[in-house]
Amino acid sequence: MSNYPDFNCLRITPLEDQIVELQLHRPQSRNALSWELMRELKAALHLLDQDNRVRVIILSGAGKSFCAGLDLLDQNNPDSLRDTIGEIKAGSRAGMRAQEYMADIALLMRRIQQPIIAAVHGHAYGGGLALALACDLRIAASSARFCSQFIRLGVSGCDFGVSYTLPRLIGASRAHDMMLTARVVDAEQAEQWGLVTRLTSDDALAEEARALARSLTEFSPYGVISTKQAMWENLNAQSLQQALQLENRNQILNGLSGDVEEAAAAFFEKRPPRFDD
Repeated sequence: MSNYPDFNCLRITPLEDQIVELQLHRPQSRNALSWELMRELKAALHLLDQDNRVRVIILSGAGKSFCAGLDLLDQNNPDSLRDTIGEIKAGSRAGMRAQEYMADIALLMRRIQQPIIAAVHGHAYGGGLALALACDLRIAASSARFCSQFIRLGVSGCDFGVSYTLPRLIGASRAHDMMLTARVVDAEQAEQWGLVTRLTSDDALAEEARALARSLTEFSPYGVISTKQAMWENLNAQSLQQALQLENRNQILNGLSGDVEEAAAAFFEKRPPRFDD
């Protein structure tokens, strides 16, 4: 898992067998989302999705913050924007193409096969909050601070998928509060609300994320993939019956993989299971 391309704004680091860290690496700007960083992030996610050796991804930020949101100095850079959406006259069409390019990152994080763990410290503001919410699991260091922030920029407080992901994690009332007021939520409050599920110290954040990732690799590959798929899809289920149909399908497919027999054998033989991919 070491032959990854070099990026300017990202680092892909194999941590141990089957686990990779994807680190936002613009520490001088608190990992603010420039167009180049977003291009590289999408490229890296596509690359990792196609690498079946990778079972779990840890998303982190270099320096003092996870991600401070959009890089406002870069947003109107015509050369950087042209490299992202192509040559197009400024106006509504260009704005929509740029908006959709950013928003597609949240969909891509949801679609890829690996669960993504957000290891959050410092700022997770605006687009940084959106990235954390698009992950499947979230760990927060004590320094972590979460804020929607978009409304402070003169635009809607609903952006980058936050109006979908946030209320599903913390409830509509609290989500309204965060998005309408740009309220800053600290790590302890975030855990109480369910925005994150684990708290740790800043010094222990990296190892806690790695331990969580390691625990996921103990399960069957397809079992983890199908769990991620069903959890995201069934957030949209219109009925219990619809949710059950996807669950039933996945359970049958898992049962045909041989993983159930291996898990049972490992249990009775008192050894770790050895799942074949």
